[in-house]
Amino acid sequence: MSGSEPADAGIAPARPRSRLLPSASCLAAVGAVLLGLGLGGDALAQAGSGRRVGLDLTVSHASLQPGPIDPEAERLHQSLRDDFRYQSLRIIERRRLDLRTGEIGGLELPTGKRVRVRPLHMGTGGVLLAIDIENTLQTDMRVPDRKPVVIGVDRYDDGKLILTLQPTLPPPE
Repeated sequence: MSGSEPADAGIAPARPRSRLLPSASCLAAVGAVLLGLGLGGDALAQAGSGRRVGLDLTVSHASLQPGPIDPEAERLHQSLRDDFRYQSLRIIERRRLDLRTGEIGGLELPTGKRVRVRPLHMGTGGVLLAIDIENTLQTDMRVPDRKPVVIGVDRYDDGKLILTLQPTLPPPE
């Protein structure tokens, strides 16, 4: 084909495609394959489920500079004070996400980095989360229902940014 020929020369016009719907036997076969792979029950129920996991994201700033402990950060302070050195702690942002399995949510940190969180699987005791903090962390972790996970993120101002994730699973169906 030379450069002067039209791009569609010699190509027959596209015909409309018929839309094929899977048969019941095809769906049953897919279900059997998933069960064989160990992805039965929960995975099949979640695939068509409207179940959502609630995720509370909290961005805090811990500093070595003298200052107050934010009353809203008291619970975080109780869990960190024996393991980390800081003199002041404040909440910068709180965000509540309600996500389905596979859905991505997140927020932007004061440093400009983006945090993305995606539930991969909800089980009876917790949720498996894919967590991506731009240029800092990329991991999957199972987090128990209503138990916070604390992640030190980046240096910020005169201290460190801290991200706290806490899932709340829906009641069993």
